[in-house]
Amino acid sequence: MIDAPGWESLADSLLLRAALTARLGFDRAPNPLAGYTVDDAEVDALLAGLPGLDREPPLVVADDLRKVLDEADDRVHEARRDFEAWLEGGLDGAGRFPTLCEHARLGLVDAEVLALLLAVEVDPRRQRLVGYIADDITLRRLTMWTLRLVAGDAALAAAAPTGALRRACLLAPAGGDAWAAQPLAVAPTVVWFVAGDDGPDPALPSTAETYRTGLTGGGAGVVAVVSGRDRVRRIEAVAGAVARPSVIATPPPDDAPGWEALVRWASLTGAAVALEFGDGMPGAARRRIEEAWHLSWGICSPSPLAVADLPDRPWVAVDPAPAVATTQEWADAFGGERPDGADAYRLTADQLRAVSRAAPAFGGNLAEAVRRLAGQVSGTAERIRPARTWDDLILDPERAARVQEVAIRCRHRTKVFDEWGLAPQPSTGVVALFAGPSGTGKTLAAEVIAGEVGVDLFKVDLANMVSKYIGETEKNLSAIFDAAEASNVALFFDEADSLLGKRSEVSDAHDRYANIEVAYLLQRLERYEGLAIMATNLLRNIDTAFLRRIHVIVEFAVPEPAERRRIWRRCMPP
Repeated sequence: MIDAPGWESLADSLLLRAALTARLGFDRAPNPLAGYTVDDAEVDALLAGLPGLDREPPLVVADDLRKVLDEADDRVHEARRDFEAWLEGGLDGAGRFPTLCEHARLGLVDAEVLALLLAVEVDPRRQRLVGYIADDITLRRLTMWTLRLVAGDAALAAAAPTGALRRACLLAPAGGDAWAAQPLAVAPTVVWFVAGDDGPDPALPSTAETYRTGLTGGGAGVVAVVSGRDRVRRIEAVAGAVARPSVIATPPPDDAPGWEALVRWASLTGAAVALEFGDGMPGAARRRIEEAWHLSWGICSPSPLAVADLPDRPWVAVDPAPAVATTQEWADAFGGERPDGADAYRLTADQLRAVSRAAPAFGGNLAEAVRRLAGQVSGTAERIRPARTWDDLILDPERAARVQEVAIRCRHRTKVFDEWGLAPQPSTGVVALFAGPSGTGKTLAAEVIAGEVGVDLFKVDLANMVSKYIGETEKNLSAIFDAAEASNVALFFDEADSLLGKRSEVSDAHDRYANIEVAYLLQRLERYEGLAIMATNLLRNIDTAFLRRIHVIVEFAVPEPAERRRIWRRCMPP
């Protein structure tokens, strides 16, 4: 069970000395009830069987107990020297215990207390001795009181609420007993880890994922702050900044057990922790990062967090790599070769990861796997799965060419921005505006374009996005754009003039906030990396600032007789 002699030798030497001290102090057995006592003979037998005591016969059988106690003190000092030398091997030492102490940044006394508690935890013989020392055979673990008797006053600090063992969450939560009677239990995951089990901790949040980095040499205690739209790129940036062998990525846990499991597993394995935040950092997360100073942390968010939200620890800002997956990443995700049809998609690294996992379920159908990304938008917009083709779109040649230009821009973004190296200003997204009376084909054209590009179309009624409450409109729009970017879909905004009408002069608070909403939508459209199509019945009502951000404008008209004839022919059966 134990992975090196230094562990058992020190723990058993401490227990031997404490047992001798207890024998000197007792004038009778600890408990007179038959079957519930530990007498001197049993103590002798227990000590004789402990693996950490290598002298025969046990010193406790000598007549002069005070002399034996002095010899036991010498034995403890010798065991402590050996234990310290064993720990100095750190990550190069034999077994997991020195590695654990190195990762958790435990001092010598902290490591001594942990070794003692672990030794008691794994061996019933030691638990019987603990009952003898405590004069209470019902006690199976050391308490704050008996820890002091066995290891001295200095040992108490290791198990204190602010002590190293609590900081690294290596102990089970304290109970409600009196201070002197609180049992000191090692968390089960620690016992299993030292015994050779690779976990992970069962109490880890279900959202936690471990990324192997292959990096070494990073120092402990680094805090990296990263913002960017792609989750994989944020985690990669954290990994590069902290240079730890692995990174545990997860949103902040919801409860104390989840936090404790996260800190504990990172302390055992030497992993960094990358926390994924949304709008801000809760106070509980800030406090945990400040307390667990021995760990390296990543603070990740799609948008930069306020400096006031960050923990009171030195931190470094790190820029992530561009979000779009590289050609090599495409090849790696699909067995060494970029799949056919990949040029039609400008997926981020996180989206590519999800698509590569889903593709085998659809027989390698890349288009179908990409469509599965759309689930995040389904609750906020009407989903239209493209079924129409260019043959269904009846337009005059000039308008048809303008509509096709939208699809061409989407299909060739990878070539323009990646292969040719043109800088996106300010994003690689495509924004189109379809204007014209109802029933002239605006929605149909958007569906055909989405089908050509190979994504699903989500129809958003902008009129329903507008709220009378301050800030709610921006919140609704942000949710739509964030979900769309994470899902690689096309957005079709109907009734665009309800929000993108010409801004008015500010005469009251309502005008000011209405203009803020328009400005926010303009900014979001500029940063959007996907395809967005706006529809309006009245082009002249659209704000000119918005028109300057449009890549393609198509004015739809009521079909002429030639187009109407083609429409009838498409609709009528033979």
